Amino acid sequence: MARAPRSRVETFVPTGSLTSAIPLREAGADATGIAGYGEYEIDIENVLREKLPSFFDNVNATPLLESHIKALPAQAKGAYMLFQGENPIPVYAGKTDAEHGFQDRLLRHAWTIKGRKGLDPLSIRFKAMRIMVFAALDVEALLIRRLKESNPTALEWNFSGFGSNDPGQRRDGQRPAKFDQEHPIDEDFPIMDLPDGEISLSDLLEHTKRQLPYLFRFDDVPSPVRITSPPAGSPFRSVLEIIVRALPPGWQGTILHGRAILYPRHTNFQHLQAVFRS
Repeated sequence: MARAPRSRVETFVPTGSLTSAIPLREAGADATGIAGYGEYEIDIENVLREKLPSFFDNVNATPLLESHIKALPAQAKGAYMLFQGENPIPVYAGKTDAEHGFQDRLLRHAWTIKGRKGLDPLSIRFKAMRIMVFAALDVEALLIRRLKESNPTALEWNFSGFGSNDPGQRRDGQRPAKFDQEHPIDEDFPIMDLPDGEISLSDLLEHTKRQLPYLFRFDDVPSPVRITSPPAGSPFRSVLEIIVRALPPGWQGTILHGRAILYPRHTNFQHLQAVFRS
């Protein structure tokens, strides 16, 4: 039986798109062992690796403001970069997925930056690139690798702890992540939405947690305890101190570099910003 032609590389050129000059890999029946069947693969990974950084270069960065973020397609999948000041070198690169689109990711980053020392939220800018052919490719890894190859000083926030989820209680005593050390949470962040008059401790904790642009993790507090609500605009550290003073002996509120916690036990942390004990 005659053999099918050997695999060959061809080029498909759709004008004016990221996929310009994409190599196509065509495999004949000899590559699959199935008569009348071949495979045709677009080498998207190579194109993204080689062309995506230059496409980002042609997009102007815009301030990381809520109005700008909400103008983006909410569930679009793609990659994005963050920049600090007018420096053209990005400090962070990330990706979105079907569940967390551009708006979700960037609003979360903007909220995080709002509560950090040494960071002016108005100085942070972003670029976002929707990638129509996304599939299972790890665009974030491709972009990070390419940018680091071209400039080793780029993406200083990647792998620094920026954008990380709650590490859990077991890691509260560990050395803070690099981003948390350089830009610790602002313990004086004002808590604006506070009711007048008396409030239960549990309600006060929930009011406070909802307004903080960083993690505040706490255990259940005794439900009958009620106190006079602090004035609106009180700094978080003052609110936390008032809460701890109202609790039974043995409670501790701790402001770490990357989050705040409140538990019914005294713990000596090596790395912290402030601690309050009952």
